[in-house]
Amino acid sequence: MQKKFLNRLLISIVFWILFWLLCVWLASSSSPDIRWTPLMRSILFNRFLIWVVVGIVWIYTIHPIFWFKTFIFRGALFGAIVSIDIAIGIYMNTTITSAEQSFVFWLTILAWAIYGLVIDIVATKFGGQWKELLHKKQK
Repeated sequence: MQKKFLNRLLISIVFWILFWLLCVWLASSSSPDIRWTPLMRSILFNRFLIWVVVGIVWIYTIHPIFWFKTFIFRGALFGAIVSIDIAIGIYMNTTITSAEQSFVFWLTILAWAIYGLVIDIVATKFGGQWKELLHKKQK
């Protein structure tokens, strides 16, 4: 495997652990008994999924239809896609109103898009792909 790809995966692992701890901490503010519940396992799995997805999307740098560079937004896009399943789970919570559920749904997708964006930018920058992407010629 290429050294850049391995560096990117290692950096993504660090951010996977950091964002997983952050999400568990934020979720425990509303549910103190979250440890090893299905919600915590779901957060763990989704964080793992975002690590894998953002870690391997380094090959997707130019939009296939419109032919512009996508490396800035690909982390946010894939972070939002990965978040959809956990965001839908918010509608199973019957203790809040439907307006609050919708707000939390969109806030979850936005937060995950930000997580994906941060992971992708940092992994691209420190993984050694940043200069290559900035100076790559479009075909």
